[in-house]
Amino acid sequence: MREEEKWNKLFKKFRDEELASRKRFELSELEQYFKTELGGVSAYQAAGGYQNLYQLLQELEANHKINKIKSSDFNQRQPQLKKRWRLVKKEHQFWSDKDILQLSRYLNLNYYLKRPDQQTEDLKQKLFRLCKFLSSKAEREWASREERSLELFTDEKFLSRAEGKKLLNNLKLNLADLKAQQYNHLFVYWTLDPAQIKNILILENHSAFIGAKKALAAGINIFNQDFDTVIYGQGKKIISSFSFLEELLGIDLLAGEPERLDRIKKLNIYYAGDLDPEGFAIYKSLKEKYLQYEIKLLAEYYQLLLDEADKFYPCQKKQNKNSNVLTEAAAEFRSQDFTQLAASLEKAWAKDVRLPQELITFEVLKRYFS
Repeated sequence: MREEEKWNKLFKKFRDEELASRKRFELSELEQYFKTELGGVSAYQAAGGYQNLYQLLQELEANHKINKIKSSDFNQRQPQLKKRWRLVKKEHQFWSDKDILQLSRYLNLNYYLKRPDQQTEDLKQKLFRLCKFLSSKAEREWASREERSLELFTDEKFLSRAEGKKLLNNLKLNLADLKAQQYNHLFVYWTLDPAQIKNILILENHSAFIGAKKALAAGINIFNQDFDTVIYGQGKKIISSFSFLEELLGIDLLAGEPERLDRIKKLNIYYAGDLDPEGFAIYKSLKEKYLQYEIKLLAEYYQLLLDEADKFYPCQKKQNKNSNVLTEAAAEFRSQDFTQLAASLEKAWAKDVRLPQELITFEVLKRYFS
């Protein structure tokens, strides 16, 4: 590696590690960093020392990467350098004409063409994902707002927040343009026949509930379990609301306990939520409160989450990670012969990453089980 390139790489490392949250730096600070990185004073001198440091700063300043702070004093060495410096704010990289032309085929870019300072690389990538969807929109199924949000922006909440709403407004788009719908939380359960409830699936999130409901209504035997009823858990609310099931089953409150238990034992109840600590904590709490019901994790659901995901998603908030919850969930997966799934859960838990239910859309259920 040429000496000049080596010193430039050292400065880049200094900038990334030491100046991540500030722009100003001291000459003495930079020199000490170089000495440490090079292996000490002797190694620093052998690599060119102060003379190479001077040449580096001159080059960086000439290339508008740094500026000397004019009010700063000079040091007492030759050639002289200012004691204090600052990083130059990066010049904005506008979108290329080629990118604008491609994006304009499907999107109204007027808002951003008038505001070139907002033409960021991150936004451009979002817009290209939008274009890809819009180009095949005719073949796509309708989805919930959260499902489409995860697909397009890798964040199931993006379109429900102010940032996502503003983006659509700037592009003159609405949810319908994305074949996405904001479902009001009106439904608690859906069943094929209230008089014949036997195989029940509880889903933590509303989008997952809607997708499963649509699949069952279309006659799709999801997960080959002959589900006849799907319940929307509403996150932690299921822990208190699950008791409504007996009313749904038509169990006479005046009936004897043996009759009640006999009806309950005939049920097959499965639970599925986000693959994250909170999702499994809800499941554990539900099981512990309703001990007379045999509620099981639907391992096939979580395996499909894993199969559909091309990456894990960071936990967006600090989650309560109870080690007993992890142990019990992993053990249950292994008892159902999903050993690799259990291992994947343990790794995700350790890395603070998750898989949201919105990955399993109606389209996915159709593709796997139709």
